[in-house]
Amino acid sequence: MPAETILIAEDETVARLSLIELLENQGFRVIAAENGHEALSCLLQKNPDVALLDVRMPGLDGISVLRRAREAGSGTALIVMTAHGDSNIAIDAMRLGAYDYISKPIDFEQLLPLLRRALKRRILARRSDASPEPLILPAEVAPMMIGHSPAMQHVYKLIGQVAASDATVLVRGESGTGKELVVNAIHHNSLRAKGPLVKVNCAAIPETLLESELFGHEKGAFTNAMYRRIGRFEEARNGTLFLDEIGELAPALQSKLLRAVQERTIERLGSNTSIAVDLRLITATSRNLEEAVGEGKFREDLYYRLNVITIQLPPLRERRQDIPALVQHFLQRGGRRVSITPGALALLCDYHWPGNVRELENAIERAAVLARSGVIDESDIQLHPVVHREAAHWTEQISLEDGWKANLAAAEKSMVERALRKAEGNKSRAAELLGIHRRLLYEKLREYGLENEQG
Repeated sequence: MPAETILIAEDETVARLSLIELLENQGFRVIAAENGHEALSCLLQKNPDVALLDVRMPGLDGISVLRRAREAGSGTALIVMTAHGDSNIAIDAMRLGAYDYISKPIDFEQLLPLLRRALKRRILARRSDASPEPLILPAEVAPMMIGHSPAMQHVYKLIGQVAASDATVLVRGESGTGKELVVNAIHHNSLRAKGPLVKVNCAAIPETLLESELFGHEKGAFTNAMYRRIGRFEEARNGTLFLDEIGELAPALQSKLLRAVQERTIERLGSNTSIAVDLRLITATSRNLEEAVGEGKFREDLYYRLNVITIQLPPLRERRQDIPALVQHFLQRGGRRVSITPGALALLCDYHWPGNVRELENAIERAAVLARSGVIDESDIQLHPVVHREAAHWTEQISLEDGWKANLAAAEKSMVERALRKAEGNKSRAAELLGIHRRLLYEKLREYGLENEQG
């Protein structure tokens, strides 16, 4: 049986040779390209099983190669790799049909399982004689989202995968995590990008007015209804309707929304005429909807209608490695010439951020105003620690009789186990989540007998 063929498109000689050696040692047949034009030629003429495409290449960049390969009907599983990762690159790669996206420097432990999954998908596609349809996608790019942590890279991939479909999306996350940015990115990268993006905050409009706001009303439908009003569903035709804080919707409106979602028709208040609406629906919530369903406060059937695809945004405390990039973004916005000292940055990185990115943004705005000589130091950082009862209660449960070392070991083991579960057994990602070097993680795995732990 012939070996599977991998194309490596990488202009950096050392990186290319390292990848060739690694993959040949694993039994793959490897072909290499040093620039984008050569990579495209190899893709179309040699039809490899999987291609690793560097984004930054002379001639054609990796995204352009990806686009042209897909337009030509190439069935190769394409994986984009870059050291210059940002949200737009990840989203573009996934919406153009990339199999996946990986950041440089390449972690071989992460790459090899990824290649095997891509090869398995390639084999299944061949068996079903499936060939990708050429994609016609809008040229608009998503508003920039900041963060290169594994959690945010996963979010970017999901955005790219769902953008080109009309599937209903539920964006979840704590207040201040940036749910609206995700909605903007989905819309601007979708086939409806030229249509309107209509936003409604369900928690900000009184219940008595929200029905008219969503569905509109006819003249005379109620007191002071002096004219016909078009609702937000109709305004969003051929575009996207975003309903924020959907968990706050009153029960009566939940029933009406369910009908609109199911039938894609609405009726204005004061009218019995059904109006068809062609739109994509995205909702968001910071509330635990499963808990609300269990308490009878949110309709179960509506929950399942809205929860087709879920994008979960991580809280800032779970992606602290993104804080320096966010700080620089907020400092540079509006042409400011303000810098920050390492001590002040460390203070920001150590804080737990209950208000997430929005709280960080406000803290930087405040510090930039207070900064003397255009440099933010520790004295300019004003944080407002919030005492959480749950945290205080948890610490009270620690047994002093067990001693310092035993308690620390138990906490350490628990953190390692949680990180492995969250990383789905990927030890490199688990180490990154914990903010430690991989060697230290391996030492802890041996120490606590977790070498074979898969999450």
